[in-house]
Amino acid sequence: MGICRPDDRTLHCGRTTSVLALIVTVGFLVAVDNTIVAAAAGSIVADLGAGIGLVPWLGLGYTLPFAALLVFTGPVIDRFGARAVLRWGGAGFTLGALLAATAWGTAPLMAGRVAQGVAAAAIVPATLTLLRSALPPAHRSIGAAGWLAALACGLAGGPVLGGALSQYLHWRWVFWAVLACAVVVLLLAGAAPAGQGERTPRLRRALPELMRHQTLTGSLLLQALWGIGVTGVAFFTPLAYGELFSVGPGTAALPLVIVALAVIAATPLVGRAVRRLGAGAAVAGGLATVAAGLGTLAVLGNEPAIVPRLAALALVGFGSAFTAPLTTQVLEVVPSRLAGTAAGLLSASRELSGAVGVGLAGALVALGPLVDGYTRALALSAVLTAVAASLATRLLLPRHIDEVRKIR
Repeated sequence: MGICRPDDRTLHCGRTTSVLALIVTVGFLVAVDNTIVAAAAGSIVADLGAGIGLVPWLGLGYTLPFAALLVFTGPVIDRFGARAVLRWGGAGFTLGALLAATAWGTAPLMAGRVAQGVAAAAIVPATLTLLRSALPPAHRSIGAAGWLAALACGLAGGPVLGGALSQYLHWRWVFWAVLACAVVVLLLAGAAPAGQGERTPRLRRALPELMRHQTLTGSLLLQALWGIGVTGVAFFTPLAYGELFSVGPGTAALPLVIVALAVIAATPLVGRAVRRLGAGAAVAGGLATVAAGLGTLAVLGNEPAIVPRLAALALVGFGSAFTAPLTTQVLEVVPSRLAGTAAGLLSASRELSGAVGVGLAGALVALGPLVDGYTRALALSAVLTAVAASLATRLLLPRHIDEVRKIR
């Protein structure tokens, strides 16, 4: 099934396609910019003559400003519009990648990473607002699922791409690749709607108004439980599989590719499930599927059983695709003048829950052998996502389903 129907006007169809391309490109960019650098960290440290202490800061220099500023960039989007913020953010990302690619030492490299993190905090919520402001109802679920699939591809493909570029070319090509993707964002930013120049309430007044929407508070909780459960184990998956199967970093990252492919395969089904079952039931089913996959992996433990592991990984990816309505639900029910702030809250919840998940998984891994700790983290993640599945139909109440059905 194509993106546009035969009765769509050419201009409308072209704009919708451009917006969808923009959503996917931004999702891939912000995800891959984290994982691609982690894979090249060893080469960067060796070439610049820096100590091993630089390695975690290559990631934190990006993720800390990214997560810290997400809530504050939302009101800026509501005031100036998604197009302006995407252009500013795209330009900032491009300049940050250029600075990192040409860095002659650790200081300019870290400055480039911080600039990329600040830019990511601007373009992520700006992109999410497009699901409501720039896409017709029939394409909103496609946009949300495409966003999630792009994130999965960036997270899974980053280690493979970063390792290959640093091994066969040079680590600087990692940032040249990021720069090329940022330039595409700049070129597509014109498809976003211009700002209306509305005056919006300050953040401290907007938050209480937003928190009155049970759809928002429920979606934030469910997304946090999913993020803590999935992101932590995903971070340690290449390390655990490398030890379990005695393979190199590139091969050990392939399980994440399986998850990403499953997300992509499930994407066309998300809108249909929301339309027929309602958002609560669709999200609950997806989270239950994720819990089943994580639980299966935990039961397998140290067993190097390939086929059951592949099936379980596919379940995690397939079910994760059905968390996309958590975003579309919120953007459907909050006031349009606060859409940017709501998108910032959703993005902040995802990033912060991911950080908590990595911390929890790391603590469990530190208790004993790597694979045993990874198994404990899988068991905890299965419990958290099962709890989220049991809450989904209660938190995403039926009174909101009619609004979500407008997505398709």
